[in-house]
Amino acid sequence: MLDYNRVLCFDFETTGLNGYTDEIIEIGAILLEKKEGQLEVTQELSLLVMPSRPLPQKIIDITHITDELLLREGVSQQEAFQRFIDLYQDEKTLLIAYNIQFDLLFLQTLFRRQWNPFFSIKNDVLDVMAIYKDRHRFPHRLDQCVQTYGVDVKNTHRALDDIKATYQALLKMAEEKDNITHYINKIGYNGTYGVSGIRLPHVKYMPQKGGYREIENS
Repeated sequence: MLDYNRVLCFDFETTGLNGYTDEIIEIGAILLEKKEGQLEVTQELSLLVMPSRPLPQKIIDITHITDELLLREGVSQQEAFQRFIDLYQDEKTLLIAYNIQFDLLFLQTLFRRQWNPFFSIKNDVLDVMAIYKDRHRFPHRLDQCVQTYGVDVKNTHRALDDIKATYQALLKMAEEKDNITHYINKIGYNGTYGVSGIRLPHVKYMPQKGGYREIENS
């Protein structure tokens, strides 16, 4: 990651799974910037975001975010975009998330709705889940990853906690085996179901099963 001057780790909570029609309801992000040859956390972002319609009960049950909480503390989608793009800055920033394929479509949709209808993600990306899947068998949820690596930030299905847990797990993976750069711009998918969401032209999409190292050996 030291090849990059800026690294943005991020997580979205959303109204559902469809990045074209559902909306972001919470953003958690950590910005790292290179200073004297080392990456340092320079900013954190934690935002509740108002959607255009009431939340499904399933989302309330998972995240414990309610319509009342959003009405009281949520910002508009436009303000959320402005706060997030200040961290994102430009396409030279490395983007990191757990199961990043899910978040990328929501990011692109947000930017297209609030800024440029022709925006396309050109950033390098790193999916922490792809690394975890190569090293461990099923299940591959973030809470399992957190438990495996003894991360002291618990996975709560709240965005800032989740991305802090993701980043700590990534650091422990790097200590475990120094091959993280191999996973930049490689996203694994379940061969039975194929690739869901968007396909970025600079990213290689590869079938992946837990513990079988398809990505690492490719």
